[in-house]
This record gives sequence, C-alpha cells and structure tokens, in this order.
Amino acid sequence: MSNPTKKSIVYKIIKNSIISGEIKPGEILNEGDLANKYHIGKTPTREALIVLTHDKLLEALPRTGYIVTKIMTRDILEVFHLRILLEVEAIGLAVEKITDKAIAELQSNNKKEVELSTNSSVEDKQFQAYQLNCNFHMIIARASGNLRLAGLVETLMEDVERMLIFDPYIVDAEQHTDILKQLINHDKSKAQDAMREHIENTKSRILAGF
Repeated sequence: MSNPTKKSIVYKIIKNSIISGEIKPGEILNEGDLANKYHIGKTPTREALIVLTHDKLLEALPRTGYIVTKIMTRDILEVFHLRILLEVEAIGLAVEKITDKAIAELQSNNKKEVELSTNSSVEDKQFQAYQLNCNFHMIIARASGNLRLAGLVETLMEDVERMLIFDPYIVDAEQHTDILKQLINHDKSKAQDAMREHIENTKSRILAGF
C-alpha cells in the first residue's frame, strides 16, 4: 500500500474537523494559516482545499480564503427524502439477493457498533460511528445488485455525513438491529418498513437537534 500524499493527509484532517464540528460552519479558512498549523506546504494545502470545495464542504472566497458551508434545513429534508426513496428500494432488492457473506459483514459491523457504544474512552467516537453507519448502509445498497443505485446511495451518505453530528443516537447500535433481523429472515415488506422507519427517525432527531 502506498503512503498517503501530503494533500490527502491535510484533506482528511480538515474534512474530519469540519464533520466533527471542530471547524464551525461559516468559519473562514486561510491557506497559509492551515499550512503552518499542519506543517504542510501551501501547494498540497491548496489542493486539499480545492477538493473540499468540490465536496461542497467549503466555498472559495476571492482574495480571502475559504468559508465552511452551512447546512440548511432544506438540505436535510432533500437528502433524507432521497435516502428513503433509494434505500427502501435498495433493501427490497437486497432481501432477495443478499449473500451469506454480506449478512456476515452486517453482523460484524453491528458487533463493532455495540463495542463502540460501550467504550467511553474512544476519542473520535462520532467519526467512527459515522464510518460504521455508512458501511452498514452501503453493504445493503451493494447487495441490491444495482451498482448505479449503490452509487447514488453512497453520494447521499457523503452528503449526510455532516448532518449526523446532530444525531445523539449515531453511536446507538440498536438502530440497525431490526433491519438486520428482517434481512436474515428475507422478509421484504418488514425490511423495507424497518429501513424507512430508521431513516425517518434519524431525520427527525437531526431536525430536532439542528
């Protein structure tokens, strides 16, 4: 495995800081200040900032720097509307096609969620919880057998990343228990209902904490 580039290192640091809320929406970021802070040259820092604008986490400000974009209520409603449409369809397809290997991956993921929820000493708990949550949903999306559908779900999971900081239950492993149960039972109707309820509940918690 190749070593990460300087650009990828500073990109990950800044992105994780934005997602965790350490860097606040509306905050101005300066290329030179960041380069000094992370002891990385201006060129890889600039390249990382440009990628973050493509991710819509930053917006370029001429002669000033970059501003961290703000999340709007409309963003939350639009993203979750699409998640319900796509992920309910995805799990309906996955119920009929999911392999024993994918089920085992979901069970392993859920076990890790349980371990994370009971470990109070983890420093980046929120970020790890997001990663496990994203992986859980992507295993199901890919199990649908529709690669374009899975690609759309992946894009939405990236969009929802910053929003999940407002979900106090992101570390709660129970969120996925019923979904996993219905997949194991190959019950399409109940699996779709469980997915819809899960996404609706997550949306409601985020809006309440937003």
